[in-house]
This record gives sequence, C-alpha cells and structure tokens, in this order.
Amino acid sequence: MNTGKIDRPFLMALLMLAGIGVIMVFSASMYESTMSGEKGYALFLKQLLFVIIGVIVMAFMSTVDYRKYKRYYAIGLAISVFLLIIVLIPGIGVKVNDARRWLDFKVTTFQPSELAKVAGILYFCTVLSKKPEILKQPSPLFLYCILPMGVICGLTAIEPSLSAALAIAMGMIGVLFFAGIRFKAFLPYLGLGLMAVIGLMIAEPWRLDRFNVFLGKGGYDYQITQSLLAFGTGGFFGRGLGNGKQKFLFLPELQNDFIFANIGEEFGFIGCLLVLALFAFVIWRGFKIAQKAPDTFSYLYTSSVMLLLAFQVLVNIGVASAIIPVTGIALPFISAGGTSMVVIFAMMGPILNISRKVDLSKKR
Repeated sequence: MNTGKIDRPFLMALLMLAGIGVIMVFSASMYESTMSGEKGYALFLKQLLFVIIGVIVMAFMSTVDYRKYKRYYAIGLAISVFLLIIVLIPGIGVKVNDARRWLDFKVTTFQPSELAKVAGILYFCTVLSKKPEILKQPSPLFLYCILPMGVICGLTAIEPSLSAALAIAMGMIGVLFFAGIRFKAFLPYLGLGLMAVIGLMIAEPWRLDRFNVFLGKGGYDYQITQSLLAFGTGGFFGRGLGNGKQKFLFLPELQNDFIFANIGEEFGFIGCLLVLALFAFVIWRGFKIAQKAPDTFSYLYTSSVMLLLAFQVLVNIGVASAIIPVTGIALPFISAGGTSMVVIFAMMGPILNISRKVDLSKKR
C-alpha cells in the first residue's frame, strides 16, 4: 500500500537525536575552540551546518523512488574503491596521527570510508535482490560478494581504520544475513576475517596495548578513566548543560568518540536513557518499515542500515562505558563530523521513501 506520507515518528526521532547532538557538540567543544584561537561556537556552527545539509539531502532523497538507486550500485562501489585508494597516496590523503583517512577539499575534509558504508550496502542489496541464487553458488558468492567486501574493508583497514572497516563489514554482512545466506557457506570467510583482524591487531602494537588494558593486563587507559569519571560525577540528573568539567581538556575527543560521556556528565543517567530510548525507537521503527517493505531490495536495504546503525551505537557507547576496548566509531547523529553526519542522513532518505509505500498501522 502506498500511503504517500513518510513515517513521521521515525523522522522526528532522527531530528531529535541530531538536535541533541548539536547542543552537546557545542557544550563539549566551546572551551577547546576558544583555547585554539577560534570562537567558542566555531565547531557548533560547523556541526549545525552539516546537520542542515544532511537534513536537506535526506529530504531530497526521500522524494526519489528508492528503486532508482539500484541503477547506481556499481558506480557507487567503483567510486568508493577509487577514493579509498587515492586517500592512501601521500600528498593527496590528509595525514592525521599517522593515518590517512581524509581528502582535503579546502572548504572541508571528506572521509571516503563513510561513503563506502552506504555504497557497500547498496551494492549488495541490488545484486542479491536481482540474483538471490548467488548465495547458493560458491564461485559467484566469492566473486560478487566476498571479493568486493574484502577489497573495501582491506583498503579501509590499511589507512589504518580498523573500526571503520568493521563497520563497513557489518553493514555488508547484514545484507547477506537478511538475504538468507547459509551459515556454513559463510563460515570459512568469517574465519578468515577474524584472522585478519587479529593479524592487524598484532601488527599495530598500540591496538594490542588497548586490548591488553581492556583485559586488565596492562596499565590504564586515560580516556576511559576520564570517561568513567564523567559518568560517575554526572550521577542521576547530571551537572547541567555546560557545567561538565571534562571539556576543559581532560578528556580528548569529547565532541567525537566520547560525546556520550559528555551527555552522561551533564545530563546524567536520565539524559543517557533518553538518548538510548531515541536510538532504540529509531531502530525498532526502521525494522518495522523493513518488515512491511514492498520488495526484496527495500527489505534488505532498510534492515541492513538499521543493523549498521545499531552496531555503531553499541560500539560507541560500549567504548565510552568501558564495556569494549577503545576504538574510534562516532555516535550517529550526535558526534561531531561532517562526512559521517551527511552520510548517515543520506542513508535515511531511501528508508523514508520506502516508508511512503507501507502502512505501519495495519498488521500483516
């Protein structure tokens, strides 16, 4: 059934998360921006601009029939691979902290791995909706699925950005899972993937150090210690907006990877619970849209994007609360970041278009 209207509860929850993000980025970054010689609201204005751009992109994409995106699945994958290659070239890719993850467009920087997340999902959804028999044939499965995923994730991992590679893999594996791949057929590749992750951890001593610290076999992680301190001092109701202490250069990357710690410090357990509830609602509502999706492509796309969203939320919050080892994954819609913000909104556009074609008020 085509209702012609987007799912408003889903949209409102997304906008609320983005609104919370803009406020928290302002609170987390105002001191550091001032100390670096910029105005205290410099990063806030950038974040607000990217949110506005993201919403405009999402709104436009929600008006385009989602089936049209299937035409660009190969082009999107090719562009992603190209950008992931050139970002590794000295003089082209911007090097920050020994990693080449960004392209400098003068006005702003661009992170190709963020585009690869949606390109990988779109490619898999299109291929498997057209040729579902691929999953039952070893050679086509490797050629059409495993090889492209290995190339994209491998290029991302050697930036190095293992966390981004895992996020890309999660989105693409999600498509395979929802498309009905047999576990026995995928198990050997899963084993190879785990071996590659272990190898990358061993190859980079700092990754292994983080894991050892997490297991209690090393010293202590300064960021995690400060993050837990933020949650602890925030208590039940928090210190209040702008009253957090971690922003005074105690907790690095407060506006990015540890933005949830800032929420915990300034809005306490109640604030954290609200953010978690909004994410849970978005993910639940997204899966409801997927369940009533009109065709295989829309079902695979919506389900996989929701799985990727859930993965990123769980990893970011898990790191901030010391549940998993430290790794760099932004909190969707909330952490500071231009590319990640615009791309995550863009990924929601087709889902809103799909929601126009379903009626969630009726049971199947």
